[in-house]
Amino acid sequence: MIAVVPFKYRNPKTRLAKILSLDERKKLAMTMLRDVLSALSGVDRVTVVVPDDESVKACSFINAKFENAEVVMDDRNLDDLVNYFIDSHGEVAVVMADLPLLNEKILSKFFETDGDVVIAPGRKGGTNMLLVRNRMFRVSYHYGSFMKHLAIAKSRKLKVVVFDSFYSSIDIDDESDILELLIHGEGKESYKFLSSIMSVDCSSKDPYIKRRT
Repeated sequence: MIAVVPFKYRNPKTRLAKILSLDERKKLAMTMLRDVLSALSGVDRVTVVVPDDESVKACSFINAKFENAEVVMDDRNLDDLVNYFIDSHGEVAVVMADLPLLNEKILSKFFETDGDVVIAPGRKGGTNMLLVRNRMFRVSYHYGSFMKHLAIAKSRKLKVVVFDSFYSSIDIDDESDILELLIHGEGKESYKFLSSIMSVDCSSKDPYIKRRT
């Protein structure tokens, strides 16, 4: 099995632009990638796929730090990219690079889950992790991809299983996601970075994040 991690370093996490500068968003993206790769340390082969030279340079540390990982540049859209890996390898896991709460135990359970297609949904209806064991499956990311992937698998009479995990459901896209990371992410590189510039304020009914002064 090969684990594919799509990653973009240029102008990442644009929905966080109101609270994080571009340099901070790049730092967050990189520390989350490190957290994901650490969680994938038990996988034989991990391919980080990036779309441009800037991302390749940013990921130059990977080969030295993570022995099971390689960096490949490929600027195809996400659907074409993942479908290519499915056709080429048969058994493919796709793990998004913004899932910093993952750990080896969760991933081990995910990889051991039986099914032609195993889907770990995000809180907002996306597909955070995907395990494909049958080349008949095709992906369709973006805009409620979890429901679309369920429908595609069922339409092709493939056995599809939903992998339900809180920690794999947290992808960091907006302020509420950062709150989850600051609450649950102690020990992660992304937590260390974010907690150096932000804190959780519990003085009101609903906790919220604020910049450190």
